[in-house]
Amino acid sequence: AATLFLFFACLAPAVGFGGLFATATNGAIGTIEMISSTAACGFIYALFSAQPLTIIGSTGPVLAFVACLAQLGKAMKLPFLPLYAWTGLWTSAILFLSSITSASNLVKYLT
Repeated sequence: AATLFLFFACLAPAVGFGGLFATATNGAIGTIEMISSTAACGFIYALFSAQPLTIIGSTGPVLAFVACLAQLGKAMKLPFLPLYAWTGLWTSAILFLSSITSASNLVKYLT
């Protein structure tokens, strides 16, 4: 029963947000991509993670960010998917550098 509940608990938001992503990105990311990415991330997360309370899948703030990025790409006449990929790669690089240099220790000077 718990497995069936978790299946639908992960599937319902993926389908719902997939439709919203399709609208926001003019079909570049849709329901099929959202379901497959949620499944892949859930599988990889289950193999390597240690924190059970992390939300796997899309949320409202992610949708808002992607919608703004799609509008920015449209205004600058850039293709959306390469822009989205480069945004993810740069974010990954910045987070990696921040983690290996313990840059999070600088937060105490900002708050």
